[in-house]
Parts: sequence; structure tokens; C-alpha cells
Amino acid sequence: MYFLQFISSISKLIYIALTQLKKTESWGKQYLQQLEKTYEGEFEPALIAKVAKYQSIQLHFVANTFSSLFNRKNNKAEIQRNIQYFLMTVLYDELTDDQQMDEKRVFEISYHPAQVNPENFKERVLIAMHLALISQVPDENAYWEIVKQVHLAQKDSAKQFNAHTTLAEIIDITQRKGGHSLVMCRHYLIDPPHKYIDECWYQLGGLIQMTNDLYDTFKDTQEGIHTFANLQQHIENIEMIYASQKILLKKSIEKLPVSNYAKQLFSIKTAIIPAFGDIAINQLKGIPLNSSSLPNFNEIPRKSLIIDMELAFNKYRLIKYAYKNGKLWM
Repeated sequence: MYFLQFISSISKLIYIALTQLKKTESWGKQYLQQLEKTYEGEFEPALIAKVAKYQSIQLHFVANTFSSLFNRKNNKAEIQRNIQYFLMTVLYDELTDDQQMDEKRVFEISYHPAQVNPENFKERVLIAMHLALISQVPDENAYWEIVKQVHLAQKDSAKQFNAHTTLAEIIDITQRKGGHSLVMCRHYLIDPPHKYIDECWYQLGGLIQMTNDLYDTFKDTQEGIHTFANLQQHIENIEMIYASQKILLKKSIEKLPVSNYAKQLFSIKTAIIPAFGDIAINQLKGIPLNSSSLPNFNEIPRKSLIIDMELAFNKYRLIKYAYKNGKLWM
């Protein structure tokens, strides 16, 4: 039974990947180009490409997957809020990471956007997206609480530059940063809120952040950012931490307020995400060891840490690991 469910669901996901992703990505680029005209400025081509690509992936493989619990897909307004969210977060990260805004201005834009006088094109767009989303969420108080949690997690992430920050603290920051950021997206949907669905959004967000860390080991190491993925001397520890987050996601899926059949389909649809992480871990296993431990990540060649998903054997592994991860009950 599971085999047939998996083949059917994965076939649909592959069809979406082949037919819908590029279409939604193209729409995203047009939307961003229209914003350039409206707010009188220009985005860098790399920013346009990034936002257009990832809002498309999130729409088809995350937002629509959650809405499928209610037997529907996102409508036009939800699709627009999705890209507004991605643009807002990319601009926020860019302006704060490059230290173009001090902590006081970050606080003002985050919590009092209507009172801020934007100083440039990107601030105009950032504030406009923030205000547009606030005006559309059904529960503004609950949304502001999530904004607060996201802002706190982002602030705490500065500790990841400190070599004395403990592994437990790094894992907690990672889970909160990814989890609360994804829960924000739940507020952009018209689906009714539910604590167990929110929990699932949160755990999936934590898993996505950990997966990103696995793929960014080279970049993070070069930038002096400490993550669960580049601090370990033993690959078994990386695998154990990642497996623990996968278990938290599975447990949250088991509590969803839907039938067991719907839970299993949801598990299969989201199984691609941890499969990407499993591929990264498998690649780390191929790195030559210093005695019994991994070498310092600064000493590992970039090509050993970059995962090429265009390779046929990685595509095979993606399906293989997704099959294993998607099975909700053994």
C-alpha cells in the first residue's frame, strides 16, 4: 500500500517540478519587475533570481502541501503573499547582514514600520511588503508574536559567530530560526489555525534550516559561522542530530487533525526535504578522515562540500531517501 502511495505522490511532485516551477518562477520575476517600477529602483539580478526561485519552491512543495490537508491549493492572494514574504525576508537579511542598518533601525522597521521614513529603494520595498502582509493576516496579534520570535532568533543567531557558543545553543537557535520563520508563512494562508498544524510548520522549518546548514558548510565555515553541521568531528554526530529533527517532524505529522491516510500522503510529500539532507550527509561520509574524525572544515576542498543535484546518482538517492523518510509507520 505504501509503495503505491509513494509512487503516486512522487510522480505528481515530479510532474509539478517539470511543469509548474519554472512557470511560477517566471511569474515571480514579472512581479518583482513591477515592484521596481512602483517603488522606483532596481533589484540586483541575483536577488530577483533567488526570490523568484524559492517562492516557487515554497509554494508548490510547502504551502500547497499544507493546504492539501484541507483539499485545496493556494489562491492568487496567498501566492502573492508568499512572494511578498520571501522578498521581505531576503531584503531584511541583506540589509542586516551587510550592517546597513543599526539595531535601533532594525527594531523600528520590524515593530513600527508605518512610522519609519525609508531612506532608499530597498527600505521602501521592505517596509511596503511588511505593511502589506500585516494588513492581510487574519490574526494580527498572533502574527506579531511570531514576528517577535523570528526577530529574537535572528538576534540570537549572532552567537553562531562565537566559538564558545555550545552545540545545544546552536541547535536551539537553528530550530527557532527555521521554525518560527516558517510558521510566519502559515499566517498568509486562509486555512483555519490549529496548534498541531502550527507545530508541524515549526518542525518542518527547523528541518529546512538544518538542511540549509548541511548544504552551506563551505560558505558558513569560510564566514566563521558555527552550525551543527560544521562543528562536529564525527559524521555520526551530524547524522544523529539531523535524525532527531526528522523524528520531531514525524511526531508532529502523526498529531495532525486529519485521517491516517492524509497524514501518510503529507509525510510522503514532505519527505523530499530530509532526503536532500541525507544526500549531504552521505557526501560527507566520503571525505577522508584524519585518524577517526573529520578534518577541519577549513581544510576540506570546496568541491568535496558542494552537492551537485544534476548528477544522476544524486537524483536516484533523492528518491531512495524520500521513500525511506516518507514512511510514517513502520
